[in-house]
Amino acid sequence: MLTIDLSVIVIFVIVWVLVLVLSKVYFKPVSRVMRQRDGQILQDQDATQEALDKYTKTLERIEEDIKAAKTSARETREKFEREAQKEKENMIEEVSQECHAQVQKAHQELNEKVERLKKELEPRGQGLAKRIAKRLLN
Repeated sequence: MLTIDLSVIVIFVIVWVLVLVLSKVYFKPVSRVMRQRDGQILQDQDATQEALDKYTKTLERIEEDIKAAKTSARETREKFEREAQKEKENMIEEVSQECHAQVQKAHQELNEKVERLKKELEPRGQGLAKRIAKRLLN
């Protein structure tokens, strides 16, 4: 049969005392530190997720702002191009009118000169015709 001697009881008590001491001195503090670390990790993960969400929202807002700025710039450019086209058409019309006026003026001046020269040449022409007729008849 199995006999329990005093050394087994002493070893049993020593092991239990060791377990209790290790629990208070080692296992509980290590467990507490691990729980604190786990809590800190969870806090850090939450903070990281929050920062990532904030970053994503900010990035979306910036992209929307850029899109709006591009649209605004395109509209402004198109507006200036339309205004420039109108100004170009106005300038062409003004130049065309000015050229037409100058051509009309030159045409009128030429007609006046032709009329004046005709009046100057008419008496000469008559005089030449009389001389030619005199020479031919003589």
